[in-house]
This record gives sequence, structure tokens and C-alpha cells, in this order.
Amino acid sequence: MGGHYAIGSETDMATLHYTEAGQGDPLLLLHSGGMSGAEWTPQVALFARQFRVIIPDHLGHGRSPMVAETLTIADLGRAALELLDELGLPQTSLVGSSLGGAVALWLTVHHPDRVNKLVLYRVGYRKDAASHAGTRSMADPAYWRGVGMHRWLSDIHQPQGGPDAWQTVIRRVSEALDPETTDHAHDLETLRRIDQPTLLIVGDRDPVAPLEQILEMFRIMPNAGLWVMPCATHVTASNTWRAESFAVEVTRFLQRRKQQS
Repeated sequence: MGGHYAIGSETDMATLHYTEAGQGDPLLLLHSGGMSGAEWTPQVALFARQFRVIIPDHLGHGRSPMVAETLTIADLGRAALELLDELGLPQTSLVGSSLGGAVALWLTVHHPDRVNKLVLYRVGYRKDAASHAGTRSMADPAYWRGVGMHRWLSDIHQPQGGPDAWQTVIRRVSEALDPETTDHAHDLETLRRIDQPTLLIVGDRDPVAPLEQILEMFRIMPNAGLWVMPCATHVTASNTWRAESFAVEVTRFLQRRKQQS
């Protein structure tokens, strides 16, 4: 299966289920933990004006299967690479949200030749006990019931094993980011070697991706820009009133020439 697909087109290739929209330079959107590619719905049409947008469901999310007993960042990254290979894309730009940002960073560190530009949204470069506490709280089904999203999560994760499978999905995400075992564990010297144009996006009071850690990244990465969203936690309203401005800023960044980034 090849060519370009209209907005809303979807298919399965390699291991991952994905949707695709638009034409132009490729752009891979990697969603956050516990979500699916549907997280990007508010931005897809806007990105598709300029890019060939590819939106997979991560392993063990939505309509993509689990391939192992546990979820790891490396497995998620390898599955994304497999999809790019099947699509015949030697290089793409990446936009990763939270867990998807951890996957995007893993891809950039381990397969830099495959990454053109990088957008890391709501994610640091390592997990510690403090930031993982916020991740653990989001692995509690009561959190999602409290914000009224449990029915939506139940619907999108039905393929993972029925109406209650979403609870397993969110637990696996927390386990994948456990600071004792996670492969989302980079150091500053590794970041120093990332020369791809990179945009860091974070809320100014995000407990999961602390601003202090994002500032470390900004200072050490040689070609990084920074967008701090005011009065924002891990929930930044990028799917509601900030949706258009998010797409506009990211598009502007991706379209800059490297020397201007």
C-alpha cells in the first residue's frame, strides 16, 4: 500500500495501526501514554496543509497490538521505525507528546539519521521519583473518571481486550516510565550531541515534565528553541482553545531553515 491518503484514511502496516493525511514532507505524530492517535485530531487538518502526516497508535494502545509482556520506550521506538521502513520513509520530522515525546527522543538518540526535526512536547529527558509520581497518579483509573474521560478511553482501547482494557493500558505506561527500569534515561552529554533543530514545549507548572528539567535541555541542546505555556500543568489545552496556536507554532518551527531554527 503506498501513496498519499485523505484525512480520515486509516490502515494497518507493519505492527502499528495508523492514519494518514496530507502531502509534503513527512511528519510523524506520536501520542501520549494512555491515549491513541486520536489525541492529534484537533491538529491533523492544520498540519496536513503542509505535511504528509502519519499518526500511529503506539503498541498496546488503540488498535495496535502489544508485542511483549511489558511496554518499553525502546519497543515503541522500534515499532515506529518499522512503520517508517514499510512506508519507505528514510527520514521524518517527529512531534511527540509526553510518552510519545520519550519515544521521539529515543529515536533521535539511537537513530539520528532518521530524524529531520524534533518537537518534544510535555516531556523531559529522564524520569526521577518526583516526576514519576505525577505519571503514577495518571495510572489511577479514578483520575480519568474524575476528569470525565474514562468512557472515551474505554472506547478507544476496546481492541486491547474489552471495555476495561484501558485500565491495563494506563498501568503499562506508568511501568514503562518507572525510573528504576525505564529506557527513558538520558544524560546531558547525550543531549549535547543532538544537533537536529528541536522545539521544546512545556507548561510552566507541569509536575510530569518539570520546567527546571526542560530548561536544562534548552541550555545544553545546541539547536533548541523553547515554548513555555503559561498557567499550564501537564494538561495544556492543546486539544481545545490552544489547538490552533499549537499547530501554527509547530508548523512555523518545522518550516524554518536549519540555520534559523
